[in-house]
Amino acid sequence: HNHPSLFRLVKNKTTETMAAAVTRRGKKKAPTPKKAAQDVSHGDVTEEESIHDDDGDVPMDDVDAIPEISDKASDGEGNDSNESDVKEEDMDEDTNGKSKSKKSNKNKKKQPNEATAIPFMDTFYQLSSDDANERALAARDLIHHCFFSDNGLNAKDAAYAITRLLNGLCTGRAASRQGFASCLSSFLRMAYSSDGGTLMTILKEDEFAKALLKDGMDDDEGVDGKTPAIALRQKLLTTTQFIQPEEKGKKGGGDKFGGKMKGMEERDHAFGRLFGILAMVRSGVLGLDEFPSSVTEGYTQDLIELYSYKKWMREPAANAIIELVSSLDTGVVEDVTNNVIVPKLLAAPKGKMQEWMCTLTPEQIAVALHLQMPQNKSSKYSYPLDKPLLTTQSLPTLASALSSTSTAVHPRCHIVWNAMWLYLTEDIETHRQLRSDESSQIIDALIQKVVVDVLLGKGEGGSSPTNERKSLALQIVSTLAGSSGLQIVLPSSVISSVLCPEVVEGVFMNVLCASGGIGKKKGGDNDGSSVDHHLKPLTASNLSNFVENCSEVDFVERRMAFAQAFLSVDPRFDVKTKTQTVTTLLMMENRSADLSEKHEGHRAAIWGRYLSLLEEQVVSAKNLHVATVYIELMFKLAKRDLSVAPAYLTRRVVRFFMSAAFFDCSGLMDLAKVAASSKKKKKGKKTSAHESPSVEASLELSSGLRIKELLNSHELQGIPYSHRAIMSARFFSLLSDFVSAINAQNRGGSKGKSFYGKVSRPEAVYRALSEVSGICSLLETSGAKLFQIHTDANGNDDSSSEAEEPMLASRKHMLQVKKIADDALVEECGGSDDSELLRAKAVFATGCGALMMSMYLQLNSCGVPDTIDEDNTDDDTDAVHEYIADLADSVANFCAAVDTPSRSKGEEERENPLAAMAGLLVNILSSSVGGEDTGGKNAIQSSASKLTRETVKLAWSGSISMISGLHAKEVEYGNFVDEDVMNILIEAVCGANSTKEATDGDYESAEESESSEDELEDGGGVFADASKSGMDLDEVGNATDEDDESDKKMTATENDEDVELDPSALENLLLEDSDAEMSENGFGQLEHHAGADAALAQLIKLKQEARKASQSERERIEFCNRLRCITLLESLFSASVFKSGWIPVEAVLGSIVPILQSRKAITKSIQAASSTSAKKSLNEKNAMVDRLSILIKDKISKFRCNGDDEAGKVALKAASDISEELNRSLNLEQSSCCSVALITAVRCIPNAEGCEEVKQIYVNAANDWRSRKGTKIHACVFEDLIHRMPSLATVVLVEPLVSAAKSAHSSFLKCEALRLVSAIYRQELPKSGDESENSLSEAAHEAMKACCSDVVSALKEALNDAATQKSKNKDEVLNAAKNIAAYCKSHSRSLPSSDLNSLKDAVKVFRNNCKSKGLQKSCNHLADVLSDLAKEAGESTGETKQAKTPKSSKKKKSKK
Repeated sequence: HNHPSLFRLVKNKTTETMAAAVTRRGKKKAPTPKKAAQDVSHGDVTEEESIHDDDGDVPMDDVDAIPEISDKASDGEGNDSNESDVKEEDMDEDTNGKSKSKKSNKNKKKQPNEATAIPFMDTFYQLSSDDANERALAARDLIHHCFFSDNGLNAKDAAYAITRLLNGLCTGRAASRQGFASCLSSFLRMAYSSDGGTLMTILKEDEFAKALLKDGMDDDEGVDGKTPAIALRQKLLTTTQFIQPEEKGKKGGGDKFGGKMKGMEERDHAFGRLFGILAMVRSGVLGLDEFPSSVTEGYTQDLIELYSYKKWMREPAANAIIELVSSLDTGVVEDVTNNVIVPKLLAAPKGKMQEWMCTLTPEQIAVALHLQMPQNKSSKYSYPLDKPLLTTQSLPTLASALSSTSTAVHPRCHIVWNAMWLYLTEDIETHRQLRSDESSQIIDALIQKVVVDVLLGKGEGGSSPTNERKSLALQIVSTLAGSSGLQIVLPSSVISSVLCPEVVEGVFMNVLCASGGIGKKKGGDNDGSSVDHHLKPLTASNLSNFVENCSEVDFVERRMAFAQAFLSVDPRFDVKTKTQTVTTLLMMENRSADLSEKHEGHRAAIWGRYLSLLEEQVVSAKNLHVATVYIELMFKLAKRDLSVAPAYLTRRVVRFFMSAAFFDCSGLMDLAKVAASSKKKKKGKKTSAHESPSVEASLELSSGLRIKELLNSHELQGIPYSHRAIMSARFFSLLSDFVSAINAQNRGGSKGKSFYGKVSRPEAVYRALSEVSGICSLLETSGAKLFQIHTDANGNDDSSSEAEEPMLASRKHMLQVKKIADDALVEECGGSDDSELLRAKAVFATGCGALMMSMYLQLNSCGVPDTIDEDNTDDDTDAVHEYIADLADSVANFCAAVDTPSRSKGEEERENPLAAMAGLLVNILSSSVGGEDTGGKNAIQSSASKLTRETVKLAWSGSISMISGLHAKEVEYGNFVDEDVMNILIEAVCGANSTKEATDGDYESAEESESSEDELEDGGGVFADASKSGMDLDEVGNATDEDDESDKKMTATENDEDVELDPSALENLLLEDSDAEMSENGFGQLEHHAGADAALAQLIKLKQEARKASQSERERIEFCNRLRCITLLESLFSASVFKSGWIPVEAVLGSIVPILQSRKAITKSIQAASSTSAKKSLNEKNAMVDRLSILIKDKISKFRCNGDDEAGKVALKAASDISEELNRSLNLEQSSCCSVALITAVRCIPNAEGCEEVKQIYVNAANDWRSRKGTKIHACVFEDLIHRMPSLATVVLVEPLVSAAKSAHSSFLKCEALRLVSAIYRQELPKSGDESENSLSEAAHEAMKACCSDVVSALKEALNDAATQKSKNKDEVLNAAKNIAAYCKSHSRSLPSSDLNSLKDAVKVFRNNCKSKGLQKSCNHLADVLSDLAKEAGESTGETKQAKTPKSSKKKKSKK
């Protein structure tokens, strides 16, 4: 109640009150009460508890919330609580019978509405309650007592009630004003609705009104005082008098107000009068025909007096005037306005309209705008309301008054704004829209003159905006943007005016991006942390409401208008504000599967317009930074579109980047469209059916034509070189992502869409690149000029034939390969008996064609730099030309091999086409064309290399498919995968020296090796001279320090002087010979220069560090190239190739040892890396080690051969070499790789179980493992063999493992040996591998049976060994015993009873040594099993003794 203003921007009820005035003006009859009282419960009663509540203007109880009173016919209805009481009584009626029913009847007599009636005098106290439900019930009972008592109207109590209600308006206790004003409104409505004399009867019982009526006093306007309305108004004025009579000079005060009134009492009476008048207004009686117009004018004048009373009373009084006027008929409004409002409130001197508007307050503007509503056009108001107040010309004058409303802080907004929005808009079904074009102009002027110039301080002489002004600006913008209860929907053309750059920056950006200063509050911590701007939550909420309130009307246009407004200020709006505003507006956060077909169409339209906006911004960008930001936004949008095939938007971005980066589109023309237009001139309307070709051509040239249009519209000569370079890099990146999306599985969305139909991936990629390459050719033929990278001596483009000759040759090769691919596709579609071979040829040709076009696209250039400062990065055009020529030859040779596979006897040995292809692909991947840019400066080449790598995979897989097709058709050509092919691949993956015999000393890390070539570089002589002179570089600094310490008179600056580290300065210092004394022979002797030794040491150190850094970088690039080349080897060693059976065993097994050696060397270099420069390549080295491990364990391990004698010899040799590598393993991982590789080689040996060489390999390994402490062999070698080849493992490992279990040099190895032996004897076999390998052979069964006794002997020793008493060893030994027992149980006669009994006794001894109850229980169970097995073994051999007959119990007792 202490706040200076009672009202705020109305959202629900006040809007209805002001906007629905016409409806209420049509009422000619008195309001009638409802027939039945409504149910009243705590949840049904609504009330505005405070003057700052969100849902109303004056904080009175809603009249509709008060249960209305009717006649006795409504006695059968009651509230929810009463109904529940009745139900409870009915439930108890079965037990108490008559007593309950009598009590119910008594209650019905006491309360007409089945509710406990509140005593009449207590209702006044309940009307002040803070509980809205209690106030509603009290008002209901009070009105019922006065109008519906047993004798009808209780006039005396009703007169008393009026006096009490009027007095209650003047108290501020609890919720008195709300309750008493609401009850008074309902009371008056009931009094007027009963009959014409009810109110007069009640007033005659009031002493003050009775005296007034008896004396016939005239009111202020000179009307008969006997009118009840006049008497009631006079009583209200007397009761709520807040100005002393001697000050006012009028009647009605009495001696009661003669004394001086306190300030709080004066304020309470002023509010009481306001609430009383509004109670009259909301009762609806002012709109009755018989209600005196003079009284209405009197109430209006009373409100104007309240307006003039205090400043804080202006807004509530103005709101009350608006509500009063809204309840009147049009004719009455005109009289009240001309007679009272204009003279008393809006009086303006003639001819001084401008000066008068300067004096207007916001409240006066609100009243005037409400009176000038369009629905009041028929009313004829007097000057100054005869002309519109709010115009584009008057807004600058009214701006000061409107901006002063910023004192009304959120969530309340001044009433003038609500009146303005209702004045400018009209209500339709779901929202409000502008009334006319003039409203749009007014809003434009409002934003500029009020929001921008005044509230944000952008105008001339404007001050810095305060937080209150920013808050008001935010509310104005938010309301116009549709994020308020009014739901205003502006046209898309007006949104740009509302969200102008000044507004977006001042209202949103500056608040959401605030990092300190004004608007920031320091946190409570001592670390100085701060919290966000206090307007940030409100601003972020309004931003989210912009999106939520985007109606279906102009859905696409509105979203784009909002997004464009934010992007125009900062294209990285979301990133800087840390919101998702633009992303959500553009529907970029939703997946396609989550959108309906309708919204998917909306998103496509939005993205299309968004892309057009980005295209314009890129072309018209003034600097590189802005252009880069918009290019990145285009790239991000295209990447987002890649998730759904066919990705038309991505293709459009690719066309735009290519057209802008590589072509001068100023001379571009759509030739097809020109030709079509010329035909129209000749043939007229007959050519309308032939317009489709021009449409297709326009689609392919659309991006180039768009660029030409934008350049002309912005009057630009062209796109700068730096911008073109960025787009070139993004072109290749996006195209490579497009190719990756085509290659990826399950790409194309959930709706069955695909990029190019149901075709193979190489063909799909080939079509995509053919489309891009075709557009390039079409652009050139249509007038676009391709930028040239060659320049003459003056720096101009060199278009000579020498520069164009390589390009023409490469184009010829590209077209040649493209023709081969097209012919292969046509032959495949034709169909024949050789469909598999034709299919393989098509895959090969399309893969190579894709690679050819990807490299040919790299020949396109961004042109010559615009300025000398810009670097024209050297690309590898010569290398690309060479690779294109080599690829064309390789494809031709491969196709010739397919067409003429047989060789004549006299024909010379032809070159292996696969070797040529492998060498070419390795060279591409190892160069900057398909690898990594050595200098790291050419961003374009780095982006293009990704595309090249994708197509290299396709070309290589196509080559492999070609060989598979030839092998499937049994075409005899020879061995494709020969020694040359494998040497190329192994050297590319494992290093240059990998194919030679290597030892441990051949592999040195970057830390250990030193290049002699580096010593020959510039400055190498310094190292040589230092070495010859015998200088110890590590002690030079110490010697220098000792010399310095000897001179104690040196200044502090000389002692602390830093040594210059610039190499050139150091060399100049060393070569300084100003003090040299030349001899006759011309040789001088340099004197010792102070600091020369330290400078020399620093120079040498710099040279060393530079050499190490360059060496480390070269090493890193080498490993990157090797990582890329390993994909070729992985494709060659794939399961499909192994299954086809055409790859020779020499190629597979011969590559294992170099791979193992390379892995070992890389692992050693990782372990030896200590310096910072050496650690730069650790990631690449670790990745290489992982890839090599996967290659051996997951790829090569799946190889199977036919098993002939020649293959056996090769496999045996490979197994011997691998065993040597196994004995030199570095760690467990290396040993595991060697183990898998050894098994792969052994599998290729025919009858490996009977091969002594194989057995000797594993026996030697087991003996070395058990006997030598420094062994490099790990238990995984034997585990892998047991898991992958159980039969061979049983034959060759049982005996050496049993020996290891007995005589290993440690108890741990003994337990490990027992664990491995138990794995062999385990009944459950491994599940992996073939059935033939998992099924044990007869030799394996015999070996297991033969070694059972030795195994039992080893188990007995382990059970009795004290070293096995560790918990882990106990478990291993006990599990081994269980497995042996299980084996004996399933294989009878495998052990004699003596061995079983001895094992049982050992188990019992082991049990006694165990403290764990679980182990003891397991031992008891195992002993019982062994006992049963011993009995069975004895029975089978006849060793069991005859069983003794048990003695009787009597004999046992006698014996005792």
